[in-house]
Amino acid sequence: MHYLQIADDKYGSDELSKLVSSGLSLLGLDSYQTITVNTKNNRISIGFQTLEDANTTRTIAGIPTHPRNKTFRSRDVNQFVLNLYSVATTSINNVT
Repeated sequence: MHYLQIADDKYGSDELSKLVSSGLSLLGLDSYQTITVNTKNNRISIGFQTLEDANTTRTIAGIPTHPRNKTFRSRDVNQFVLNLYSVATTSINNVT
């Protein structure tokens, strides 16, 4: 089984999917239908119901927005998770 290491912790595909799901939910990006993580290739794909959520996720990842594609893809799960939680914790800290 392949794992990705983020900081000192190792995560499998299922664990990363749950972690990403939690991070997206913290930001109110709840229209995702599928989250697929490939730890072997360090890739992630997230299928959204709304273009707005897909483009917001692209912005978080530093990827240009797309006018019609509701599927977010990244070739660096590690960096995406770090960006996602950086934005989520900043957002939470600014609300309280």
